[in-house]
Amino acid sequence: MQQLLAGNSLLFQRLTPFFDRIMKRIYFLSVILLLTTNYLLYAQELIPEMKGDSIIYHLTIDFKKVNFTGKDVTAISINNSIPGPTLRFKEGKHAVIKVTNNMDVETSLHWHGLLLPNYMDGVPYLTTPPIRPGKTLTYDFPLTHSGTYWFHSHTGLQEQRGVYGSIIIDPKEKILDYDKDLVLVLSDWTNDNPHQILKNLKRHNEWYGIKIGNVPSLVNSIKSGTLKSQLKLWAMKMPSMHISDIPYDAFLINGAEEQVYDQFKPGEKVRVRVINAGASSYFWLNIAGGHLNIVSADGIDVQPVHVPKVLIGLAETYDFIIEVDEAKSLEFQATAQDVTGSASVFIGSGEKMYAPDIRKPDYQEMGMRMAEMHGGAGHDMSLQGEEKGMVTKIDHSSMDHEEMKKEKNKGHEDHKMERMEKKENKKDENHTGHKMSTDPTALMTMWDVGYNNSVLKSKEKTTIHTGDSLRNLTFNLTGNMWRYTWSINGKVLSAADKIKIKKGEIVRITLNNTTMMHHPMHLHGHFFRVLNGNGEYAPLKHTVDVPPMSRVTIEFAANEEKDWFFHCHLLYHMKAGMARIFSYEGSKRDERLAPYPVGTLYKMDKAWFTWGTLEGASQYGSLSLVSSNTYNQINLMAEFGWNQNYEFMLDYERFVGEYFRLYGGVKSENEKKDAFEDHDLVGRIGARYLLWYVLDTDVSIDYKLRPELNLNTHIPFTRRFIATGHFEWKTNFGLVEEVRGKDVIDQEFTYTAGFEYLLNKNFFLIGNYDNRFGWGGGLGWRF
Repeated sequence: MQQLLAGNSLLFQRLTPFFDRIMKRIYFLSVILLLTTNYLLYAQELIPEMKGDSIIYHLTIDFKKVNFTGKDVTAISINNSIPGPTLRFKEGKHAVIKVTNNMDVETSLHWHGLLLPNYMDGVPYLTTPPIRPGKTLTYDFPLTHSGTYWFHSHTGLQEQRGVYGSIIIDPKEKILDYDKDLVLVLSDWTNDNPHQILKNLKRHNEWYGIKIGNVPSLVNSIKSGTLKSQLKLWAMKMPSMHISDIPYDAFLINGAEEQVYDQFKPGEKVRVRVINAGASSYFWLNIAGGHLNIVSADGIDVQPVHVPKVLIGLAETYDFIIEVDEAKSLEFQATAQDVTGSASVFIGSGEKMYAPDIRKPDYQEMGMRMAEMHGGAGHDMSLQGEEKGMVTKIDHSSMDHEEMKKEKNKGHEDHKMERMEKKENKKDENHTGHKMSTDPTALMTMWDVGYNNSVLKSKEKTTIHTGDSLRNLTFNLTGNMWRYTWSINGKVLSAADKIKIKKGEIVRITLNNTTMMHHPMHLHGHFFRVLNGNGEYAPLKHTVDVPPMSRVTIEFAANEEKDWFFHCHLLYHMKAGMARIFSYEGSKRDERLAPYPVGTLYKMDKAWFTWGTLEGASQYGSLSLVSSNTYNQINLMAEFGWNQNYEFMLDYERFVGEYFRLYGGVKSENEKKDAFEDHDLVGRIGARYLLWYVLDTDVSIDYKLRPELNLNTHIPFTRRFIATGHFEWKTNFGLVEEVRGKDVIDQEFTYTAGFEYLLNKNFFLIGNYDNRFGWGGGLGWRF
């Protein structure tokens, strides 16, 4: 018996490790099953490691060749996928994400919408170290809330190239009634290099507008009866109404232009989680056969509301519950806001049922309405806001009484805000000649009617009861389409101080959009209330759309520490300077960031861009080179006529206003007509100012005290056919150099009149008459 027991004991000892491994695998699978029970995800979902309360993922970022449109392009993928994988977590657990950079350049990941420790936020050089080539960075943070979120690179323009993915955090207990999940990641794709795109935007290359269809022209304005309003816009230095800047090659959902999800059974309720991971595209969302049922926005559940369509801004997330049709496969469609393309998924099996098309915008009509709003007055893009903020004390003893008053008189808070806004509007009107709209739909009606975020209403009261003071800030969202600079209160990030706030106070921000484009404003590390007319039930969001020429007010509890980024989530606007840093007073920077100076972040809007134009015609050749950043520009121009006339200029100019710049440099040209040997080289100083959007002026004086006036114009007759003109007047009063005759003022006139016809992004035909070179035509190349 003892031998039998001993043998069994030995057998048990040998089998114990085997059973132990089996039990661990069963435990692991049970956790995965717990995370995914009754759910289906059709963005790629990774299976995590489990260690105690930690859910562990391994991500690898690397270059990847992709072909979305028939052209091979080098992109950047996460785990060899675009979009990156879906990371699924459980509220109350702990996230551990190990990110390895296999590229030869830096990268980063930001966990968009998640409340987490400052060091984990993922903005390189501000809150988190960059991930250097060949290195791995571990993000480790608690999961304190549930919902639909996403992650993306915050380095350079990598987000445009594919560095983004989705995050799902399931609540501790299921709240909403649905059967399965469907994650849809929206994105915009371009075959062009994003850095080249930003350079083209900086140089104001008309080709993008031609492809989109928003380039104004005299012919179209005359045909549509909007010539007067177009001239008025040009007089206000405004080009035309813009919905988007970039003509994308494709719009994608989960990495494809069309997907079919026929695994869902008739009658099942599907929670469709939509994430706008685009770099610069808003999308209209609609579905075949009915309305969309919104149940959550930016990860926070809202009171369910049915709408015919939704305009989802950049970086926003929306959750809808859709019931699968008995016999139809329903199209869920995402249409770019400028209606230059769309992507679709079909949910369910059976015959396809298509969503209604979104109508195309009428840019001429939109421009006319914009001109009417401005009333013909000048437009100042550099409004002075308030970034320090006026702080007022809050009387907590009266708060309960006020809450009762608000219950009886619903919307009291927002009526008060409306009165404040009317006063602000009056100030804005006196200052800028136009009235800001407090109605988010005011400009949206210009291209489509159907949605604004005033429909969002929180399930619970969101009134902030903490804090003993209220800090009021005013951020005017400003921009310059002529130079493609984007700013807040007329200053780019690198030119502005950090915005100091105190822990424990309530921060209220009035966002005045003075531009013709939407701006999706995102605050890292916080949720804010959007004061949208729903009083105590104002929704909580991490990103808010501020429509053109409109005002949106948000507020948040300052309950964090250290520095947090606030910026426009239109990628190219952020890189051009539309950003700020909120800094909690008394907080010290994390010592682990010592090798990573925050000044590196400020460099993003200081980047230099260089471009040029080469023209070869039958009567002359010319070269123009420009190297420019936000406030500085170097210009070189050389013209040489085959008849021995030439002109050369080199100067440095400094922008001291949005359209006003001072410069100094040298100029050389023929002393005598048709005689190359005799030339004059002089130093000069001057000023340039954009008088109209289509008319630039230049006044200078050289060291011989000879004044000079230059006028340059380009007027689009059609979208491709552009009239060009140049006029130059120079005189010599004889103050330094003798003139030809005793009582004669020596003066010279130079003028050119002609046209350009755009063939594509880089090449154009030219034809003109120049009084130095004569008649001729040829070809131009932009590079």
